[in-house]
Amino acid sequence: MKKTSLILFLALAVSLISCNDDDGPSIAYQYAKITGHNLPAFIEYSETYDLKATFELPDACHKFVDFNGQFYEMEDAEDTLVVDIVALTSYDPNVTECNEEGDLTQTKSILQNDFNLSKITSNEDRYKSVRFRFVNGINSATNKYEFLTVDVPVGEPEATPEEPAE
Repeated sequence: MKKTSLILFLALAVSLISCNDDDGPSIAYQYAKITGHNLPAFIEYSETYDLKATFELPDACHKFVDFNGQFYEMEDAEDTLVVDIVALTSYDPNVTECNEEGDLTQTKSILQNDFNLSKITSNEDRYKSVRFRFVNGINSATNKYEFLTVDVPVGEPEATPEEPAE
């Protein structure tokens, strides 16, 4: 259900176009392909993180708007929290050719306002891992979103005993 609502939200965001009878300026939204991240090796309950994602704008006429996402538990593993993240961009759909130039690859902080890891840190000992799923494309054959998926354990990993020296 939650996956469906994210996909519906993304579809709505992509199709939102304000209507003007005079074909004046309007705004439409599209996602940017997320290509990288700075996720930690593990997440500790008492720590805060400045998580960032690197993304590619579709072209220089697109402007970064914000990261959007949602949290939900995996149906078959309640100790795993899933975080779906999409980078939203805006553009003017009346512009048929983009003559602007600019760097298409950008890196921004994911955690802004109320989109943060408080769900993890407020449920101590509930989650054993967090699965981050970054939207990075659409499969042209299935028309479904593709994700860059990263599993991050919650809690510091136990130290492994050192092997004896020979």
